[in-house]
Amino acid sequence: MNVCKVCGKSLKISTPKAFDARYGYPDYFDILYCPNCGLFQTHPPLTQDDIGPLYSNYYPYADIDPEKIKTGFQPELENKAKLKNWIIGNHRIQNMLPQGTGKILEVGCGDGRSLLQLKALGYEAYGIEADKNIEPIKNALGLNIHIGTIENAPFEPKTFDIVTANQLIEHIVDLNSFITYSKKFLKDGGILILSTPNANSLYRLMFGQKWINWHIPFHQQVFTLKSLKNLLEKNGLKIFKSKTVTPTSWTLHQLDAFRHPSKIGVKNPYWMIKKATSNNQRSIKQNLFKKFILKIIVGIITLVNRIIDSLYLGDCLVVYIK
Repeated sequence: MNVCKVCGKSLKISTPKAFDARYGYPDYFDILYCPNCGLFQTHPPLTQDDIGPLYSNYYPYADIDPEKIKTGFQPELENKAKLKNWIIGNHRIQNMLPQGTGKILEVGCGDGRSLLQLKALGYEAYGIEADKNIEPIKNALGLNIHIGTIENAPFEPKTFDIVTANQLIEHIVDLNSFITYSKKFLKDGGILILSTPNANSLYRLMFGQKWINWHIPFHQQVFTLKSLKNLLEKNGLKIFKSKTVTPTSWTLHQLDAFRHPSKIGVKNPYWMIKKATSNNQRSIKQNLFKKFILKIIVGIITLVNRIIDSLYLGDCLVVYIK
């Protein structure tokens, strides 16, 4: 019998034979649902040993150029930038924080741009990233990044005022271990901030199996606020603030992905790097008209998303935890 990894109750099949709609992983998975707490989880689950080969063989990594990151980075400090981030539904935690001081640890810091933003805000920023390809960026930009996992990170207990994880906990195989180590590194009174896809999203209800945030098998679970609250409270933590955020870019990806059906074991061209169409292939008038129509569509989507977020039905959960 399959049981919920959060509350231990029996699971039901929500979606049978789901598959990787992006990068061509060749196996089927079932999406199971917990009627008690609302958690969705992928079955069969991955093991820790599966993670490395899965991401190495199927997850596409862009060429990393530290110099481009360095020259292209623009810190966001002004109220105008905060307003823009709210309008477009920026779900990145580093773009929600005020200027401040203290030590911050981001688990799953990617290419380090988030750490540059945190440093610009005045924080002493550290990161953890499992992808070894980040090593050149770490060295070139002088970033404090531990290449590995939170379990083998070298930090002393009670080091950080804030620990953050952007779009990470849905990937985690051992949830209790992740939370245990996050707590270990937080100072007394420190804050853990998570962002993760929202299983109660209106778009999840609308698009069903084609919802892009299932992201099988890379997402091992998708939380409702209730299931995430249960997991945290089981580990001695409490949510004191939460909201939903729906990025405009996510909705555009959703609409395009809906238009580009996927086949199991086949990479979907939409999710691969696409070459830009040159101007000599289309007239300038056609390009201007398309841009005009696109701006109208984006404006409508943005307005709809802000309404959805106000109803707590957005695509992304952001939770602040003590």
